[in-house]
Amino acid sequence: MGDLRHALVFASLLFALPAFGAGDLDEHLIRRSDVPADAPQFADYPAKPYAGPNATPDLRSEPRSREYRTVLKSWASEKPNFAGHYVLATWNCGASCVEIAIIDAITGKVFHPAGARSNFVFEVDDDLLEEVSMNPRRNDFGSLHYRADSRLLMLVGNPNRSAKDRGISWFVWEGNDLKRIRIVRKVSRTQ
Repeated sequence: MGDLRHALVFASLLFALPAFGAGDLDEHLIRRSDVPADAPQFADYPAKPYAGPNATPDLRSEPRSREYRTVLKSWASEKPNFAGHYVLATWNCGASCVEIAIIDAITGKVFHPAGARSNFVFEVDDDLLEEVSMNPRRNDFGSLHYRADSRLLMLVGNPNRSAKDRGISWFVWEGNDLKRIRIVRKVSRTQ
């Protein structure tokens, strides 16, 4: 996975170099140093991990679930990896793009959070991208930081390709949706 992350960062740099010098590009990179010292912490949003059997995913209730039924069905068999009894599912939607869904392992309900249905990962320093687990299904380039024992999700990049939301966002899973609790904005060189 490290090779994929390096390729992603290298591709971003190659894209930027013809129009901008290295000094210009540096100010636009999302870096580890952009994470504030008082950033939300996983331990502040605990969740009890679920170890029971996974329900069959509901792939009929929403058009988006029907559209991505194959990948969601595949993810639904995974152990919960987010907010106790949820499976945070990711899949590729193009160069530097990841789609996101959250599957309730207990009920099978599939959520497509409005504030983070996708993430576009570009101009991100490699050091901020999390080393991705061995799960071959995980396709977020390390831009999503989350744990099974926490309701906190840290997203690095450009959620839903929204220029105003580019940077580092912290979301908390509440009820049936992600609620953004903090954002550190970082303007792209293309804005």
